[in-house]
Amino acid sequence: MSIQKVLGKLAAGFGVGCLAACGGGGDGGASGGITAGKFTILGTKTDGGDGTEAKKNAENTLVKFPDVDALVGLWAYNAPACLEAVKGAGKVGEVKIFSFDEDEATLQGIVDGTIEGTIVQQPYQFGYLSVKYLKDIADGKEIEVPENKEIEVPAKTITDDNVKAFWDDLKGQQAIYKEAQGASLPASGPKFSFVINGPDPFWTYAEAGCYQASKDFGVRCDFQAPPNGEPAEQNRILEDILTKGGYSGVAVSPLDPANQTAVLNEVAAAMPLLCHDSDAPDSERRFYLGTNNVEAGRMLGRMIKKRMPEGGKIMVFVGNLDVLNAQQRRQGLIEELGKE
Repeated sequence: MSIQKVLGKLAAGFGVGCLAACGGGGDGGASGGITAGKFTILGTKTDGGDGTEAKKNAENTLVKFPDVDALVGLWAYNAPACLEAVKGAGKVGEVKIFSFDEDEATLQGIVDGTIEGTIVQQPYQFGYLSVKYLKDIADGKEIEVPENKEIEVPAKTITDDNVKAFWDDLKGQQAIYKEAQGASLPASGPKFSFVINGPDPFWTYAEAGCYQASKDFGVRCDFQAPPNGEPAEQNRILEDILTKGGYSGVAVSPLDPANQTAVLNEVAAAMPLLCHDSDAPDSERRFYLGTNNVEAGRMLGRMIKKRMPEGGKIMVFVGNLDVLNAQQRRQGLIEELGKE
């Protein structure tokens, strides 16, 4: 479903009008406004995965909307970019920042009190469980898959009361990631591919999970990334997997699922295909493994309502609204903010 259709349904459910929320233009993507309970969502700005553009979007927001109360990032780098902009504008403590994922700048911001909190996924488990399930399938084991073909890896809410313990856990995963660099994996046995959506520190934890699972189960998992986060680059990786052969399964985070169905189905016809992090429900993938992104968006909404009980004006930031996880997080956020 397109984001326009999602927003149309949401607006109808709230009984409010909805302006275009994801058009192009010089303001970094979306413009318009949605009323959700006590909150006004001024718009959703996209940056194409470019951190420099993300910071510029936040800076422009602070100028265009001097009365904005909060900046909300839906991808890992968005909140750190917002924090830089807020610091540059001298509005620390005046404009609240809410985040997704566990970028270290975000965690430090929570410790410092400059970021309210973040909703974190478990990318280590994305990697570990993808390899485990692909190995189980290769071994002919039965996988218990829910009727909706989604195996959920629960998200967590991180605020000032639990950030230090959470960060300590991450340091252990970082040590596994460092061990993985240059380590040799079995040349024999099943070989899998774990394909991500682009370079980002978020994925180092998933790579650590892939490496640990590869050691635990005696397999090899190639960790592959489109260098610029482009769907065409990701398609070439998948096509190379098919051309080179030798793989027993693939786990992928699709960048543009609506327009990648054909290549995803080619892979699925040749070997087991899983989606992780972001789904492609119209493809022939076996199942989706990862966060329930609608619920994660609701978790973020609950955090915002707790920290801003009187409501206020917020701007949302994300890399790309073509990606299903971005659409679903935004959907869950709006749904929760709209509840009394």
